[in-house]
Amino acid sequence: MEKMKKLDYIKIPTFNKVNDFETNFTLEPLERGFGNTLAVALRRVLISSITSLAPFCIRIEGVNHEFQGIPGVVEDVPTLIMNLRNVRFSYDPEVIEDDEIIKVELKADEVGQITSRYLQVVDNPNIEIIDHNIHIADVTHANSLKFEMYLRPGRGFMSSEENKALVNKYESELQTKIKKGKFIAVDSNFSPIERVSYKIDELNSSSLKVEERLTFNILTDGTVKPEKALSQACEILVAHFKFIGNVDEMKLDVFAEEEVQDEPVEQDMDITQLNLSVRSLNALRRIGKVKVSEIANMTYDQLEQTKNLGKKSLEEIVKKISDYGYSLKKGDE
Repeated sequence: MEKMKKLDYIKIPTFNKVNDFETNFTLEPLERGFGNTLAVALRRVLISSITSLAPFCIRIEGVNHEFQGIPGVVEDVPTLIMNLRNVRFSYDPEVIEDDEIIKVELKADEVGQITSRYLQVVDNPNIEIIDHNIHIADVTHANSLKFEMYLRPGRGFMSSEENKALVNKYESELQTKIKKGKFIAVDSNFSPIERVSYKIDELNSSSLKVEERLTFNILTDGTVKPEKALSQACEILVAHFKFIGNVDEMKLDVFAEEEVQDEPVEQDMDITQLNLSVRSLNALRRIGKVKVSEIANMTYDQLEQTKNLGKKSLEEIVKKISDYGYSLKKGDE
C-alpha cells in the first residue's frame, strides 16, 4: 500500500474571525482530493449534530392548551411560542450537564412591546441570552403575561409530539411558581448552525504533485462559537472512526517515513515544469534537452560548456533539478 506523507507537513489551521458569530477556517496543504473528503464530512456533521440549548416546554399563567388566547396579550399561544423559539441561549458543555434542565422566567409588569430582555435565566449565571431585542409579545394590560420556559441540551430537531414524552417524564421535577396552567410541549430546534460553506483551491498546480487548500466559512446563531462547533464536529467524526475501525487496537501505519532518496524520481518531467529563467530554458532547448532526466544524465562540466549558460544559470539548473530528486552525473562519465 502506498503510504501518505506524515501530517506534520500541514500548516497549523488558521482561524479568521469575521465577527462573534462567523469565522473562516483554513487548512493547507492537503493531498489532492482530501479537501473535498474532509469538507463534505465536516459540513454534514456541523449541520446535523452540533449540541446547543433549546426550549422543550412552556407553562403560561392561566393557559391550559396551546390554542388558547391570553387576555391582555395581542399574540395567541402559537405565535408566542414561535417568537420564543427565536430567542437563543449560550451553551457551554463544560458548565451544563447533558441531562440538565434550565428554567427561564418572564413576568411582564409593563404595557407595550415585550422583548427577550425581560427574560431571566433562573439559578444559572453561565447562560446568557444572545440577543435581547427579540420580539416576544405586545401586552395591552399590565401583568397580563407570565410564563416559565424550560430548556435542555440537544441536537437536531425534536417535534412537540416527541417532547411530550419528556414533559410527562420530568413534569414532577420541574420547579414552578405558576399556580394555574398546564405544561405545553413545543418544537425544539437545537442546531446553532446558520450556514456552512467551503471552498477548495489547488496549490502549486504547475507541479506534478498538486495539493489543496480547504477554506471553511461557519456562521452560527451565537449559541455556540464557530470554533467550538468545528471542534465538536471533529470529535464526533473521530469517535465514529474509532468505533468503525477499532482504532485503539490497531497498529496504525498509515503514513510513510521520510527517506532521503539518492535516485531520481521515476516519472520524467518536462524542463518547463522546473520554472527556470527564460535564458536557462532556451539554452537547454538549443542543445536538445527537453526532459529533466536528460539534464541529470550530464556532468557539471558538460553542462558548463553549454552556450549562453553562465554561473548563475548553472546554479539555478542544479538547484531546480535537485528540488525534484535529480542530480547531475559525477565526473566525466
